[in-house]
Formats: sequence, structure tokens, C-alpha cells
Amino acid sequence: MWPFTGKASEPIKGQSACPVDHQTRNEWQAQAGCPVDHNTQTIFMEQARKPNYESNVGSESRESLSQDRVISSIPRYHMESQSSRDSAHSQANQTGDQEQNWVYPSPSQFYNAVRRKNHSANVADMDVVVPIHNAVNEQAWQMIRDWEAGWNDRSASEPQLVNFIGRPRDYTWRAYLRSLAGYQLPFDRHDWVVVRPNEENNPKTIRYIIDFYAGKADSKSASDTLTRATDPKSKISFYLDVRPAPDTVEGIAMRLHRWWLSP
Repeated sequence: MWPFTGKASEPIKGQSACPVDHQTRNEWQAQAGCPVDHNTQTIFMEQARKPNYESNVGSESRESLSQDRVISSIPRYHMESQSSRDSAHSQANQTGDQEQNWVYPSPSQFYNAVRRKNHSANVADMDVVVPIHNAVNEQAWQMIRDWEAGWNDRSASEPQLVNFIGRPRDYTWRAYLRSLAGYQLPFDRHDWVVVRPNEENNPKTIRYIIDFYAGKADSKSASDTLTRATDPKSKISFYLDVRPAPDTVEGIAMRLHRWWLSP
């Protein structure tokens, strides 16, 4: 689930890549660990699992992948140094929303990034994989905004994404407890760091934990802490468990507040 960049015309570098790091995205595809049920998963990544698939893909097929990129709805946090502010202001004047929000990779960039990591990938799958990847990030951000509502300074701007890290092997106690209740362990985990701007120009950061679970499109039941998201074109469903990390007093307070007020 690799996703954003600062400029729509340039490849991304470092942490301005997106809230899904390359290693996690590549492991996801290599193991077919996408948020779908087993039957859909088999169809979705059937060809991508085949070794040496690259040898069967001609340059014309690769070149047919779209170069178009989509601007996400996720605000991008710029460093507060004077040079960064000047650079961000100058670039924003040139590219508008492309510099204000994270930018998803094109199908072509996505495919090339996977191949550079020596993982199998099917050109034909990119039209399915990329929209799903984008939908995952959009849903995760919407859930973070829901958490942030009422906790940020209403007179300031909305929260912004600072950075991210993929931690697919670091299961939380909540994930373990959920597995004891009959759920599968999450196939992926990400930590997103979000900043809350305020009037005093002293932004506060808070870390969110996101667990990704496989799901079925026709499932009618889920834990009350999970939110289902479905890609409208592929009808593939996945479940996200998004919550503040309990490593700060405020993070704990936010979780207790929601638990206490939840119906």
C-alpha cells in the first residue's frame, strides 16, 4: 500500500511516500495479504503469485499502465522551519492541492516500485490494486478525523499527517484478544503520526494505530470497533481498527471517552 508524494510529477522520497511503507506494501502483495476473503484473494492476486512473471510481461504492457495520479484528501504536514515554510508556500502556489495534500502514485509508479523490490506483480492487477490501496488510506484518514473531532482546536486548521511506519509483525494486545474471540490476526498494521495545529503555533502530535483485517463483502457482522470499507468497483471489503495509541495521557483519555460514551 505505497501511496503519496509531495509533487504529482515526481517520485516520492523518504517519508513523504505515504502512510503505507514500501516493505509493508510489498509484503502484502507478495503474500497476497490483501483485505479480502480467501476466494476473492485467490482471484485478485492469482497471477501476481507466479514466479518470474516479469519475463512474461512485455514492455508494451508495462508502458500501457496509466501515469495519472490522484490527489488524496489527506492534508500534508510541512516542517515548521523557515526554509520549509518558504518552500511549501512557493510550491503550493505552483501546484495547489498537490502540495497541500499527499498524492497517490500512478499505476505505473506503483508497479515499478513493486518490481524494484523483486516481488511478482501483474500489470493487469494494477487497475484493481491501486484503487484499493487508495481507498484503504482514505478510509483510515476519515476514521482518524472522527477521533480528532472535539479534541483539536476548532479555531485552527484540521489535523495533518506527519509520518507513518509499517509494523506488520507487531501485534497489539487488542489484536491478540480479538484473535481469542475468533477473529484472525490483522494482516497488517500501520502507525500514523498526526499533528494538531493550534492558535499558539505549538502543534501537538498524536500517534494512531491502524490494524487491517481481511473481510467478506457480504458479511453482516463485525466488532463495534471495526469499520468496513468496500471498493465500489471491485466490491472488495476490508476492515480497519483505528484508535489512538495508549502511550500518552491524552491517547488513553480519548479511548476512555469513546468507550464511556459509546452506546
